[in-house]
Amino acid sequence: MRWLIIVAGLLIAGFVVFSYTPVRAMFQGREPEDLPTLRASRATLTESTVAVGTIKSKVGAEVKVGSQLSGVVADLKVNVGDKVSKGDLLASLRDEDWRARVDILNADLVSALAEQEYAQSQLDRSERMQDLIPRLQLEDNRRNLKVKQANVERTRASLAQAKITLGYTIIRAPVSGTIASVSTYKGETIAASLASPTFVTIVDLDRLEVQSYVDETDIGKVHVGQKVTFRVDAFPDQELEGVVHAIYPKPQLVNNVVNYVVIIDIVNTRHLQIRPEMTVHVDFILAQRENVVSIPRNALVREGGRNVVILRVGDGWLQRQVETGLQTPQRIEIVSGLKEGETIVADKQAWKRHLEKQP
Repeated sequence: MRWLIIVAGLLIAGFVVFSYTPVRAMFQGREPEDLPTLRASRATLTESTVAVGTIKSKVGAEVKVGSQLSGVVADLKVNVGDKVSKGDLLASLRDEDWRARVDILNADLVSALAEQEYAQSQLDRSERMQDLIPRLQLEDNRRNLKVKQANVERTRASLAQAKITLGYTIIRAPVSGTIASVSTYKGETIAASLASPTFVTIVDLDRLEVQSYVDETDIGKVHVGQKVTFRVDAFPDQELEGVVHAIYPKPQLVNNVVNYVVIIDIVNTRHLQIRPEMTVHVDFILAQRENVVSIPRNALVREGGRNVVILRVGDGWLQRQVETGLQTPQRIEIVSGLKEGETIVADKQAWKRHLEKQP
């Protein structure tokens, strides 16, 4: 009876150990050195994705400059590639007709002022003699002065308008930037009846942004303010930095794949000649873990619905269940079940071949 109690106690103890310990010995009868091994180490793991994008001008950074008047181009001062500052002369129209209009209105103003002065003198004389002249004549003189004063104001307004219109014959740069295109030439007759014809297009190359297309599977990990890095195809050896400025809520379908447009502000161009429509490749940091225990992906074994590693203990192997965290294409974070410095089998395929050779 006593030996039955001893056997039962041993069985219960074995069951408890097997159930509650995460480690189970698997001594396979071969030396540990027969299998490739590695030591668990700490590292910084980064999950990232690469999205294709394009350099674009920011809103207001590309301006089409035209004329509000119809006429003949008298002079064109710029060519493609020229740098201009705000207020610089770009082109001019023939202005003889508009100058003549200003001269005529100047003469009309002189005449109107003379009539106003005469009407004022008549009213002054009538007021001095109001006891000797009819009251109706005095009222007529007052009304006549008001008419002459209104005529002066109307002429002045017409003159001011004519001067403004004359100013339209001079086309100046509304912003600073680089001439991207020229759409006219000296001597061309342009018509501005319905829309202003474009003379030149100015682009401010210091106000550029990146529009990238992020797959729907990754967009949930992208947020405003997130730092990114990108490379321009024209300068493949230069890594530039950016910050996510906005995410368009409306998706775009590209090759039957749902993508979202992410706007990225360029932090520093490093004096590179970046231009609109250049192709870029953007690296988004989706998640990052610093100083965590990690192993190569090929060292993790999937068995019975569990993640395990093959740990070397003395002259044998232990199969130990582990909990994983962040996964990258190369490495996997081990949250629990493995300590830094412990030696494990480095190749799960080698471990499987090892098991197949066992009797």
